[in-house]
Amino acid sequence: MNDFIQPLSDEYKDIYFIQGELNARYPYSHSLLVGDYLIDTGISSKRLRKLKKIFPINHVILSHWHEDHISGNYLLKDAKFYCHLKDKPPIEDIEMMIPYYNVAGTPIENEMRKLIEVLRMKNVKIDDLIEENQIIDIGDELKLQVIFTPGHTAGHCSFYELSTKVAFLGDIDLSKYPYYGNIDASLIEFENSIARIKDLDVNIVVTGHRGVIEGRSKIREEIEKYESILQDRDERILSHFPERSKPIKLIDFKGKNIIYRRYTAFKDFELIAELLMIEKHFEKFLKDDIISKKKNGYILN
Repeated sequence: MNDFIQPLSDEYKDIYFIQGELNARYPYSHSLLVGDYLIDTGISSKRLRKLKKIFPINHVILSHWHEDHISGNYLLKDAKFYCHLKDKPPIEDIEMMIPYYNVAGTPIENEMRKLIEVLRMKNVKIDDLIEENQIIDIGDELKLQVIFTPGHTAGHCSFYELSTKVAFLGDIDLSKYPYYGNIDASLIEFENSIARIKDLDVNIVVTGHRGVIEGRSKIREEIEKYESILQDRDERILSHFPERSKPIKLIDFKGKNIIYRRYTAFKDFELIAELLMIEKHFEKFLKDDIISKKKNGYILN
């Protein structure tokens, strides 16, 4: 059965939603196939092998460097690979994921290495770079526009097919769990990218983990819900600051369930990622003059 391959447009038969294994629960993700261009390879090795038997995949565009979006690269070694310059290093050298996730020297480092081994991930050479507003001509009619949407990672990109108004948003995933827990992430850029996506004239969006969302009003509603999650996190973090001018430190937020309302079996990793994400909020608060540095901590202005 190949029901994980779903056509998206009645008018254009060359655009397909490719559903990830386990409905794209980690460590898998959804992909979009546009002509012979596949965006992301994390659908699972089993599904990717089936897909490439049915469709020619001559080009692979990677939305960003996270393992759940690039794990199938090794199965498409004859294709040409593309990504943004800022995400090129950990794609070409997956060893760099360890410091990017800030887990070097922790027990999580070994777990990350085991996951890389289980997923059979390999380094892949990037043949060409993509950049903001670049138009990729696919076949006679399809034109895929690159939209630079950093924040989730430094080089995260989304993609917009101009004729069908279909967009692939990668990990601006419109789920309940916005993520910016690696050292190259930026909450400020993430929020700017989300706001930009909200203004797109779209009929259908596909995200890395949520899947397909149809209808302009529904899409905008889901984007606004996504934005509100970030705003709620702002409020939870600020509520932990003392009313008086006693400085509070980043480490004081450890284990407070600020980002992860409930820790899971991956708690050790979640604690590291959570502090990184809270630090991104601090960066925003400092920029907006909501908090100030004082001694070895921070105070409310």
